[in-house]
Amino acid sequence: MKHSNLTFIAALLIAAFAPVFQAVAQDHPFQTGEKLTYKLRYKLGVINADIANLEFNIQEDNYQGTPCYRLVTDGATSNLAASIVKVKYHYDSRFSRDGLVPLSFYREQTEGSYWAKNNYTWDKSGKRLRAVVDKSTRPHRDTIFTDKNIIYDVISVLYAVRAADLESVKAGKALNMVAALDCNVNDLRVSYVATENKKVPDLGVVQADKYALYFKTRKGGERRDKESSVAISNKGDGNLEPIYLWITPDESRTVVSFSAAIAVGKVEGRLVKATGTRTPVKTVK
Repeated sequence: MKHSNLTFIAALLIAAFAPVFQAVAQDHPFQTGEKLTYKLRYKLGVINADIANLEFNIQEDNYQGTPCYRLVTDGATSNLAASIVKVKYHYDSRFSRDGLVPLSFYREQTEGSYWAKNNYTWDKSGKRLRAVVDKSTRPHRDTIFTDKNIIYDVISVLYAVRAADLESVKAGKALNMVAALDCNVNDLRVSYVATENKKVPDLGVVQADKYALYFKTRKGGERRDKESSVAISNKGDGNLEPIYLWITPDESRTVVSFSAAIAVGKVEGRLVKATGTRTPVKTVK
């Protein structure tokens, strides 16, 4: 077995409709220096074990003259978890400070004998993506995707969701986005589920809004669950099982927990440490 590239992570991301997307450079819920550390837990039958850490560390950068955020994430399963899931991964995402438009994305991941590399670049609009993809199970591909909306990668989409007008989503307005992974382009719909007191081990009980992320792979896309047992579970009709996010309703919009059904079992993530956030994560118990 192998580990999820989650992160949805997840995986899993996207362009929002103008009425519900707010991404003003001076008013993002996150900021330079924010560092969020998550612990990933794998569940299958009697197996219930922490398998890896996932860290998001956002910094300021410049990409071909465009001021941007850069987020690099590295990780691997622990020696103890290697018998369950053995994965190494590296993500490097750049997106503009003004508008959160994706600029470049690199992903390298190995899961046993399976490996995949994504090298993405966009035009200035974020609506034209060049995806260069190499995988152990497929020949080299160099593809151009275009859409009327911004096409996000699996990292930048998480920050786009945090920056969206989630109050409108809670009121029932649609948040529709577009996301890419490997050579797949996915439509994404974000829906509000409930506000609840979420128990986050090692952190406490946190009041959080629960959102469901529904992905649908467009026609012609590959079924990744046929390649990796830790890819997000595919229903067989192009629809993926939803990813759930628990996000604080405060100024920081911090993701304190997430959950995803994978091809075999389930992966859950929980926040264990947050530094540099606009507001601290508050517990109610």
